[in-house]
Amino acid sequence: MDNLFLEKLKSAVQNRIPFVLFRRPTGKEVELYIHQNAGNFRFLMHSFDAKTEKYISTANRLTMAVSEFDFDKKLELHPAENIRIITQSAYEKQIKNAIKTIQETNIRKLVFSRIKPIKNKGFSPFKSFANLLTQHPNALVYLWHNPGEETWIGATPELLLHQNENQIETVSLAGTKLPEAEWTLKELDEQKFVTDFILDNIKSLRNIKITEPETIQAGKFQHLKTYISAEIEDLTQTKSLLESLHPTPAVCGLPKNAAFDFIIENEGYDRGFYTGYLGIETPKNREYFVNLRNAQWHNDFIAIYVGGGITADSNPTKEWEETELKSGTIINALV
Repeated sequence: MDNLFLEKLKSAVQNRIPFVLFRRPTGKEVELYIHQNAGNFRFLMHSFDAKTEKYISTANRLTMAVSEFDFDKKLELHPAENIRIITQSAYEKQIKNAIKTIQETNIRKLVFSRIKPIKNKGFSPFKSFANLLTQHPNALVYLWHNPGEETWIGATPELLLHQNENQIETVSLAGTKLPEAEWTLKELDEQKFVTDFILDNIKSLRNIKITEPETIQAGKFQHLKTYISAEIEDLTQTKSLLESLHPTPAVCGLPKNAAFDFIIENEGYDRGFYTGYLGIETPKNREYFVNLRNAQWHNDFIAIYVGGGITADSNPTKEWEETELKSGTIINALV
């Protein structure tokens, strides 16, 4: 099976067929989907602005033990176009404007982001993917390659929605700090915003359960995480739930519509699939993850997407520093 996995992956690269490699959080297997026109296994990418959704589907899911994954091949990539490089002073100016808006309007939180470009000095997407597998065992780690269009890599710690028959699960994940720091009111408020938002959107469901917030580790960072579960009456509710939950306050802000409009008008670039969501759809269940800690791979640059939550108590310089630290998820995996 392992030889077949590598043979099929090599063939997909050589024949320019879209594929995705991924490992579920805490999983022990790398899964490979190579695109076919018809298949009951799907891996989808949904953009932040909900204008774009692409998927790779297959009827023949292949797996390999994470410990045995060893592959390297050059991918056909295109030069980066129109990467918006923003200076620290310009980004801090954006954050100050966001804080002013929060103070003067009913917007309570905004999530601002930017691209940190790294020169591609011949880095290997496959070996960097393997590093992410090791460095982030509790994340969904993926490498998506759509020849002629885009190549993305990432390690996201955030579940958006898991549906297994009539049972759904989600998490409220927000707030970011280094292990040596203490939680402040800013992070506690950020996490409460997300929790309240989710509960408001699932209040019509049955048997809602919620845990107390706990501190979890994601790479070098710690976040606050609350587990939430409920029951749906109809499996078709999954799509409407996704539409109501995305984008969450953790990647957009509150109120959602006002924050979204402000971001589109003021952030200054197209996020693409960053802070959209990833979906793994199988005959038995569906899992969707917020697309964080990721990068788009080009032959000349690797565009790393980073951002953070802004509230009335935010400090613009610290927000820049937080994005610099978050870029380490990808930078530390490059090889």
